[in-house]
Amino acid sequence: MIKIEIHSLAGQLDIEIKRNENGYFLLVILSTSRYFKEKGKVWNGKIMRTEKLFEIISLIKECYRKPSVPTKITILDGTLRKINLNDEGSQIALHLIDIDENTNESELLQNIKKLVNEVTGNDTTLQYYLDDFMG
Repeated sequence: MIKIEIHSLAGQLDIEIKRNENGYFLLVILSTSRYFKEKGKVWNGKIMRTEKLFEIISLIKECYRKPSVPTKITILDGTLRKINLNDEGSQIALHLIDIDENTNESELLQNIKKLVNEVTGNDTTLQYYLDDFMG
């Protein structure tokens, strides 16, 4: 299972990928937000192509083993990205705050966005929130 929690001053976005006997499933939850004037939304779908999922798992493991060192100094913008991977008895937790372009962390976030968009049918509302929360 993969669980991604993104907290920002604007609200919270949770992405979960779970496995059961029928395959892998995606659940995306946007919490109630005064900033977005949103009462909360949910998207879900079955993951048909697992290649991207396994690529994301490999990137999570790589980010955990060899985290990138930020090359810029930024003031915390109020966004916290937590990624948890429970994979065959082991657990990996990532906390991504400053993310430089062209790093494993930025590639990980882009791959997660692509997978979510693919599974949810490129929902424009969800794409807006993914861009806002994930950059």
